[in-house]
Amino acid sequence: MRLLGTAASGIRAQQDALDILGNNMANLNTPGFKANQMDFAEALSTVESAGNVNPGGTSGTLSVGSGVLYNATGTDFQQGILAPTNRPLDLGIDGTGFFQVKLPDGTTGYTRAGALQVDGAGQLTDLQGNIVQPNISIPSETTDLAVAANGEITGTVKGSTQTLGQISLAGFPNPESLLNRGNNIFIPSVSSGTPQVGSPGTTSGNQTFGTIHAQSLEQSNVNLATSMVDLIQVQRAYQLNANMVSDGDQMWGLANSIRR
Repeated sequence: MRLLGTAASGIRAQQDALDILGNNMANLNTPGFKANQMDFAEALSTVESAGNVNPGGTSGTLSVGSGVLYNATGTDFQQGILAPTNRPLDLGIDGTGFFQVKLPDGTTGYTRAGALQVDGAGQLTDLQGNIVQPNISIPSETTDLAVAANGEITGTVKGSTQTLGQISLAGFPNPESLLNRGNNIFIPSVSSGTPQVGSPGTTSGNQTFGTIHAQSLEQSNVNLATSMVDLIQVQRAYQLNANMVSDGDQMWGLANSIRR
């Protein structure tokens, strides 16, 4: 009797779905956050079928559903709204592309969270201290800092306007396969493809990059109304699987009482 195993797999899958939905809703106001979504797969069992006979005279087999598997977690990279701020280094990407940052282990991470800052060494970093790539240095005496739509950073240094650096964006053939490292940082996988790098507003290969909106931040793309509906559906599915466990227990109890 596979009822209990099938129901148990459903309970585990719906629990994972509840955790992901809860995390999405908790990050509703996190700038640059991208909603996670679960990918389920059907678990199949191969059973002998007496009524299905192969040409050789042997009994055939049937693939019977035996529950659900937690296949993978995907990321929804749909763009969030760009909310205005009053900081010149709050940058939002209007379109496709990721900011590039150097992680503590020396690898490159990719993020849509554009709340940047200047560290003690004058380097442009994200809020976690990861250095923006390519490296951009901002002199301490810089005033009137501005970032253009093409990613060019200018400022007034000792009374003269200077170009201080150029922000580049990276794109992927299959961004949905990027691996989430936490803190809105993503790293490439085999399936995501090789990153293509270019200036905002340009085209590199088959990748067209978005433009930079200064003094604005991309908000979370979590839709609260949709998440609430999904949460109710998952809770109902969890309850149904829990009822299946209870029904299976009653059936086994009846079978045991008949045997006695």
